[in-house]
Amino acid sequence: MKQRKIIIIRGLVTAGKSMTSYELAKVLPNYIFIDVWKIKEMFEPLHLKDRTPLKSASKKAMIAIMKEVMTSLGINILVQETSKSYLVKHLKNYLSKYNYKIYSFFLDVEFKDVIKRDIQREKPTMYLGKLYSSKEEFQKGRAKPEKGDIIINTSRVPIKKVIDMILKEVGEKRKKHLHAHLIKKSW
Repeated sequence: MKQRKIIIIRGLVTAGKSMTSYELAKVLPNYIFIDVWKIKEMFEPLHLKDRTPLKSASKKAMIAIMKEVMTSLGINILVQETSKSYLVKHLKNYLSKYNYKIYSFFLDVEFKDVIKRDIQREKPTMYLGKLYSSKEEFQKGRAKPEKGDIIINTSRVPIKKVIDMILKEVGEKRKKHLHAHLIKKSW
């Protein structure tokens, strides 16, 4: 059976997870992009004060979609905002049965760039500069790399090179995606 791939893009807020995921989706036409933000977006009109159930529901929906893709379509998957350990825990039998290999990339960013990017970003700003006065304070409770994650510091690497690094690591080449114009950010 042909080796299939799951590419995970994860990391710190403002590190470029969404931009990287969308740019990858545009050059990998043989991948399905599962955007957890689009799943979360379904709940936005509810204006929930407690967003804890939202996180749980979106993760469960992502796993259900991935299982269906693996069993019915058997194609490569690009996903953000999850970890390799989470996928292995919830998809262990599917990974081996359908011959999927996971590549996990952790996007890191220097604290000085976190504040600057938060002000410039397309998403509504999170006011990170007002919430955190130091790098140590910011990193408390934030995503951390897992064993086996490939770490890319996006403060030092332009987006085109980030994409090239990921493509090289997973053994893929940029391809023309006939429907790249349909791949749109959820925010």
